Amino acid sequence: MGRNPEATRRELLDSAARLFAERGIAAVSLNEINTAAGQRNASALQYHFRSREGLLRALLERHLAQLRERRDELLGVADAHPEKVRRAAEAFVLPLAGFLEEDWRGRAFLRIVAELMADPSRSAPEVRELLDATAADEAYARIWKHGRGVPAVLRPERMRVGGSMVLHALADRARLLEHEGKPTQIAPELFVGNLVDMFLAATLAPVGR
Repeated sequence: MGRNPEATRRELLDSAARLFAERGIAAVSLNEINTAAGQRNASALQYHFRSREGLLRALLERHLAQLRERRDELLGVADAHPEKVRRAAEAFVLPLAGFLEEDWRGRAFLRIVAELMADPSRSAPEVRELLDATAADEAYARIWKHGRGVPAVLRPERMRVGGSMVLHALADRARLLEHEGKPTQIAPELFVGNLVDMFLAATLAPVGR
C-alpha cells in the first residue's frame, strides 16, 4: 500500500464518518471516500474493509465498546438505586448522549447510527448485530419491571419508537453542534435530562382503552 496501513485505515474511517454523517450513507460512494482520504489507490478502501458493510462495521466498532462499557456501569447503578426505573432510562440515554461531548467523530457516530436505526435495510445483518450488542435490551428489561401495564405485544413498538426518538434527538443536536453559529437550544444538562424524561414517558405511557 506504500503507507502506514494503520494511518491509511484511520484516514479512510475519518473520511467515511464525515461524509456519511453530512450526506447520508447511501449518498456517498466508496470512490468519494477514497478521494477524501487522499488515497491514490482506488482499491484502498476495499483492501482495508472489503465492502461498504465492512466499512460501516469498522466505524461502529470504534465507539461501541465505550458505549457498552458505560451502559454496563449505569445498569449497575440502576440496580443499586431506589429510583431504579429512571436510572434504567438513564442507562439507555446517557451513554449515547456522552458522544455529544466528544470530538466530531463521536457526533458523526450518533448521526450515522440514527440513520441505520431508522432504516434497517441500509445495514447488513452483522452491522445490526453490533448495534444489538450494546446492552440496550438490558436497560429495557429493567424498565419493563416497572411498566407491567404495557402489554407484551406493544413493548417492541415502544422500544423502537422510544429508541428512535432518542437517537434522532441526539443526532439533531450533534448536527447543530457541528455547524458554528447554529443555536444548540437548551443547555446540555437540561437537554439530556429532558430527553431521559421524554424517553421514559414514551416507553411507559398508559395504554388507551
